[in-house]
Amino acid sequence: MLSQGEILRNPSRSRFQRPIKSRVPKKGIWSKISYLMTCLIFDWILNCFGMKTPEIRQAWREKVSLCMCIALCCSCLAFFTYGMNRFVCRASNQFVFGKLDRAEFDGPVIITNGSIYYIDSDNYGRDSIFNGVVKIKSDACKKAFGKQLVGGSMDPSELRRIAPISLDWGYIRNNNMIVIDNQVYDPSQCKTPAYDDFISKFAGGEAHIDNLSSEEFRCFKDSFYAGEVATKTPGCLIADTFLYISTVIIFSLIIAKFVLATVYSWYMRNRVRPSSCVTPCILLVTCYSEGREGIKCTLDSLCKQIYDYDNKLIIIIADGEITGENEDKTTPEIILDLCDVDTTNVEPKGYISLMPGNKRFNRAKVYSGYYNVKETDSNNLFSSKEADARNNARTRVLIINKCGNSSETFKAGNRGKRDSQVILMSFFSKLIYSDRMSELDFEIYTKMKELMPHMSPSDFECLLMIDADTIVKPDALAKMVSIFETDPKVMGICGETMILNKCESWVTMIQVFEYYISHHLSKTFESVFGGVTCLPGCFCMYRIKIITDENGNIVNGYKESKKEIFEGDTQRFCLPILANPFIINAYSVFEAKTLHQKNLLHLGEDRYLTTLLLKNFYKRKTIFVPQAKCETYVPSQFKVLLSQRRRWINSTIHNLFELVIVDKLCGAFCCSMQFVVLVELFGTLVLPAAVFFTGILIFSSIVNEPAWIPLIMLACIFGLPAILIMLTTLKISYIFWLLVYIISIPIWNFVLPVYAFWHFDDFSWGDTRKVIGEENTEEIREVDNSRVVLRDLEDFLQDQRIES
Repeated sequence: MLSQGEILRNPSRSRFQRPIKSRVPKKGIWSKISYLMTCLIFDWILNCFGMKTPEIRQAWREKVSLCMCIALCCSCLAFFTYGMNRFVCRASNQFVFGKLDRAEFDGPVIITNGSIYYIDSDNYGRDSIFNGVVKIKSDACKKAFGKQLVGGSMDPSELRRIAPISLDWGYIRNNNMIVIDNQVYDPSQCKTPAYDDFISKFAGGEAHIDNLSSEEFRCFKDSFYAGEVATKTPGCLIADTFLYISTVIIFSLIIAKFVLATVYSWYMRNRVRPSSCVTPCILLVTCYSEGREGIKCTLDSLCKQIYDYDNKLIIIIADGEITGENEDKTTPEIILDLCDVDTTNVEPKGYISLMPGNKRFNRAKVYSGYYNVKETDSNNLFSSKEADARNNARTRVLIINKCGNSSETFKAGNRGKRDSQVILMSFFSKLIYSDRMSELDFEIYTKMKELMPHMSPSDFECLLMIDADTIVKPDALAKMVSIFETDPKVMGICGETMILNKCESWVTMIQVFEYYISHHLSKTFESVFGGVTCLPGCFCMYRIKIITDENGNIVNGYKESKKEIFEGDTQRFCLPILANPFIINAYSVFEAKTLHQKNLLHLGEDRYLTTLLLKNFYKRKTIFVPQAKCETYVPSQFKVLLSQRRRWINSTIHNLFELVIVDKLCGAFCCSMQFVVLVELFGTLVLPAAVFFTGILIFSSIVNEPAWIPLIMLACIFGLPAILIMLTTLKISYIFWLLVYIISIPIWNFVLPVYAFWHFDDFSWGDTRKVIGEENTEEIREVDNSRVVLRDLEDFLQDQRIES
């Protein structure tokens, strides 16, 4: 295996590799396990159901195997919740007086003389002890008193004995019973004066023979036996210990999550300070099939950011020649119409994309210019004073239009959002490590230099990622950058995403509080450990690199102080983060072999990028900044929500699998980020069973005696978020959204997870983004390697000087 240094120096990182056709990929352990678990389903059966290729069949087998594992987890939860006590304590205290359930018996029962019996009459109650109804013959009583003390009307042989009865100490004390050698006796039926002193002395406790004769003592035990003292066997003690430990852990997590989330929210309010606005930032907007109005609102909000004009650059990447639903122009045409750019003499430049076959080679056109906020009226996103001050704002913009190679016709240039992100990530990595560039890389370099002659493209340090339908608040960029400027350990930040169309439909209404709680409870709690597991791609910021002086202090901006540092050893003071080759190489995998890889790379690329950063830079932090806010539109139709959450839930599970094996995350044991990830993973897998058990708990608490500990935990789960609302947002309206969310719990915790689990092998984006002509397909062919040009930057610059 190559060392890190050899990997960094290896030219194959930027060289187009010729595929080796003769090599057959080896099956991993999971592939073999999944085949073994589904071996009874033969390939010819799957082929009859339309699964024609080995890859599709293998994905189906892995899906079914994962569903089996999830079912096993749910079964374990059911066993520990309902079955463990009955199984482990089966031989101990099977029937405890006062805790009997009539449903356990096939007919009327009676409790007498230490046992429970079936009877043929309903004349006797179930929850009483009748010591006088059965005839008892005692030789000791006949010798001591010349008669029997208890004369019943029923013969024991007429009754059908079920089992012995047990009594707990609380019942014994309250009813003045007497315990002798772990046996319980009920003296309430005793009318013999000889026992008065004995009963008054030992009622409600343990007794010994005292001043009674041996015959009198034996007669008492024969006549008034009521049962055994309820005791716990080692098995029951183990079951109870497990119950108490798990209860303490779960309850501690609930309380800790609430307390730490509240403290973090208040702490961050004082921590975010005004930024110097000198750190150069890229504002990346990835577009696919969004409409004109959505793109315009996003660019307006970025243009109106309260940040230095010379230190920000908007880069828009259009992911192919796509025409959105209800649009008459393609997305690149809409973008060019909105921006003031020069479209003359722009030629497509080639680069290596993240698609197999002939789509491995892609081309893109690069435009440079400006974006102007053209409306003159104040926008509802800003106060009138801010709007008036920043009207007709002008921001530099770079547009990258992926237009595809000459063989593409449908969705030409479309390679996915991950490919768009990697274009910039690899560009900055090549600048830092002086790697060979593609024609597209050099075109981006040239256009940046033309747009921003006062600085070098290598000076950019932060990358803000925005989706094309997101509206960013005007102070969000500055607040995010201020965290980077003050804390060198922070490598990634996300802000709060709020919903614009709250009341459009019932589907949008149930999402309001879910968005709120996922940020202000989940992400704030993870921020305490410095490990937010998902920085949403719609609104997050990453460090491209971090630059420090000799003492480890951050050097912000591109001023003379930084140039002095670079006169020495550049690598000594520059650490790539997002532009790190290990991050880019893992994120740039273009052929996913397993279902796990496909879920990571095709459905949850944003979360996977966060996972890679946490795995490779486990001593650094990803955090949530509640003061940085944006707004977006959420799905208003249930089928779109179903498609979106299918992707999110599946990518969440597979990313948590990746993180749970990282043992170097913050903390230790139960107070570690790894333990939190493990609990979150298990909780996600058993969501359907959990909501089912919650329903059983509520119903049984109404019908029978309430189980107070689970009910208190349930009240905390739903009640503490209401308190969190009061302490963080101070918006009473969120109480209403909380009630709406509680009503929709079956959808969130049962319908959506079950649908997502059964569609583990569905790697499409469904109905989230619709385009015209989606049903078209193209044949995938091998790529021509000679079409890709990779050269050093100095060679490109030398040719440019010669041409000029």
